[in-house]
Amino acid sequence: MKPATAILLGAGDRGAIYAAYALRHSDRFRIVAIAEPVAERRRHAAGLHGIPEANTFESWEELLARPRMADGAIIATQDAMHTAPAVRALGLGYHVLLEKPMALSEADCRSIVGAAEASGRALCVCHVLRYTALFRTVKEIFDAGTIGRVLSICHAENVAYYHMAHSYVRGNWRRSNESSPMILAKCSHDLDLLYWFAGSPPRSIASAGGLHHFTAANAPRRAPGRCTDGCPAADECLYEAVATYLHGVPLKKALAMMNAGAISVAAKMLLGAPGLSRIIPGLRSYVRWREWPTSTITDDLSEAGVLRALREGPYGRCVYRCDNDQMDHQETMIEFENGVTAVLRMHGLSAMEARTLRIDGSAGTLRASFGAGGALEVDLHGSSRVNRYKVKTDLLGHSEGDEGIMENFVAVLTGGCSLTSARESLQSHLMAFAADRARLEGRVVRF
Repeated sequence: MKPATAILLGAGDRGAIYAAYALRHSDRFRIVAIAEPVAERRRHAAGLHGIPEANTFESWEELLARPRMADGAIIATQDAMHTAPAVRALGLGYHVLLEKPMALSEADCRSIVGAAEASGRALCVCHVLRYTALFRTVKEIFDAGTIGRVLSICHAENVAYYHMAHSYVRGNWRRSNESSPMILAKCSHDLDLLYWFAGSPPRSIASAGGLHHFTAANAPRRAPGRCTDGCPAADECLYEAVATYLHGVPLKKALAMMNAGAISVAAKMLLGAPGLSRIIPGLRSYVRWREWPTSTITDDLSEAGVLRALREGPYGRCVYRCDNDQMDHQETMIEFENGVTAVLRMHGLSAMEARTLRIDGSAGTLRASFGAGGALEVDLHGSSRVNRYKVKTDLLGHSEGDEGIMENFVAVLTGGCSLTSARESLQSHLMAFAADRARLEGRVVRF
């Protein structure tokens, strides 16, 4: 069978991850054109996918000015640049895979959904957690009535301290007016899960939170504006930029805390005795860190390139002296029309990157964690036995979900149906906008 085809708009971190599906499954899926403003990324992506220069473009406008040249379009531009290319691609007849969040305003989200419904094309928003084994199993347990009638859900998005600092203090999502409120930027996944589990539209939302840690009031004494300018607190600071980006210390510490076999052992060895890398060849490539988050701050991952990025770019700044305004903690309570209530906790001060979930029903309690290997168990009322389910999650990130949503998208391109509709994906965004209003205005927002 002829492979399905797609164009790629945005060859940055997320775009590259989705497009890489074509490299693993070239018999089923191919990328045939790319739009990317950064020349090095554009050349690299074109080389990987064997795309001729005539099908590479600096802007999405240039690519979408052409007649439709593929079955689908992967849109992974910056968050503020989703609406126009999504509406245009749908109008041209492309099925669209759209990175979350859909857009940065309720009006723009609704316009994208309207374009999808008017075109008859599929809009697959990248709520990738629906495509993971753990959360699919949770949904099956929920729907089967295993824990009885469910009325209470507690879900936490525990953002690791280093992830918070990288993305929401120093990085692209540090300012809510330039990207989106963190409840949307980080938690549209989680709100989508809550809507999916509850199986009902929301009725009301209340929310409270604030920015209390990553502020100038907490800066070490005499700390300069940039870590590379010689900070007196460099040795004890959790967020020191050279340790974070050149050596990957926070990521190595996170891996060392996990029971993940050889990779945890290697991380512990490098942290405790970095000199072992001269003796054990397999450790050498990890002395300097080239993975996320370092891979997102520069295309030049040499030592000189990383240090240059820290001296000149936003990621070398002291986390207590940035221009960030995102919440570093927020609690949101949601009441659904069917009576289910849910609490979503988001905070950026976690030791480990993980989502944790507790669902209480009339017949039992479900507990789950996503990240660091994952866990899922059900404790039925009146039983002395805990039922544990064999599910695994990534140590860090959600690559399983990324693979799953690409499987779904390729199925759509070859005549199948998407597991979620555009209008279903809209619900989580409306909940996020309502939560932000509830927090800002100190009131309950009713739908």
